[in-house]
Amino acid sequence: MYHDLEEGNSSSAIYLLSSTSFRNQMRTLSEFAHEKQTRFVRLTAEPQPGLAVTFDDGYRSTLTIAAPLLVELGIPFHVFATKAYCQSGDGRYLTERELRELSTLPNVVIGTHGATHTHFAKVSAAALERELSDARDWLQQTLQMPVNSLSYPHGSHTSTVSEAVQRHGYHYACSSQSGTFRSTTQRFNIPRIDIWSRDSARTALSKLRGAWDWLL
Repeated sequence: MYHDLEEGNSSSAIYLLSSTSFRNQMRTLSEFAHEKQTRFVRLTAEPQPGLAVTFDDGYRSTLTIAAPLLVELGIPFHVFATKAYCQSGDGRYLTERELRELSTLPNVVIGTHGATHTHFAKVSAAALERELSDARDWLQQTLQMPVNSLSYPHGSHTSTVSEAVQRHGYHYACSSQSGTFRSTTQRFNIPRIDIWSRDSARTALSKLRGAWDWLL
């Protein structure tokens, strides 16, 4: 699970990874995948052997920095965009035009990350319904294609939230909990591995292999 990227070296913001670190990580993980005879895969509702790359929030750097490298390496990736961020006019985030451009690239899937990036577990039932429907309706209208995946903003969800997500027609949803997607029983609570700004390629690989699971 990645967030924002920036050109240059290390950043002090936990979710702002340098382009240098990102490129080193992708090349290191590609070598690891080749060595272990595994592959990068699309994130779907069905677990499958391999590594899946995701980005939360809808940062513009996903298009300008991540996408060229991932397309070059043939790595699929999944982007979860927040409606309010993409409509904010803030240059850090993808515009609707850029979202459409991103969606045309090979092996890219775009899902929702809420309408306003609020904590789903903390809002009223009515507000949750609006968050889920507004986010999906907006993204489907923007991309002119079906949208059936979601990432919980802040990782905030409960069983009640997951049930609402299913009712709204989503096929699967990602959490921020660390772990491995092994069973379809996890499809509305898919775990991911959180990558931070100071993580080296070696650290990212260690996290992938479970060396940091004791922290959680």
